[in-house]
Amino acid sequence: MDAQAALLRRLLWNVVPAVAVIVSTWVALAGEEGLLRRHEVKQRLLVTEARAAELEAGNALLRRRIRALREDPRLIRREAATRLLLAEPGSTIYRLPPSE
Repeated sequence: MDAQAALLRRLLWNVVPAVAVIVSTWVALAGEEGLLRRHEVKQRLLVTEARAAELEAGNALLRRRIRALREDPRLIRREAATRLLLAEPGSTIYRLPPSE
């Protein structure tokens, strides 16, 4: 009986803490709120923030373009001439073949 008690005591003092450390480490790394999950979420956040910054820059560019179109009638005439092939009376439009 003494040998079994010593074996049981050794098991409790050596194996159980090692298993507890391994399990807690696994939970800290791979658990639902573990480090790996946090890293994945952080990476997605960085990608989303970069995309948001790109969209903000594009929006700012569009806002400047809208302001310019509202304030400069020459710009509207130029856009009409290039996109719609419209010109003021008496103007001459030259159409060149696209360069290759």
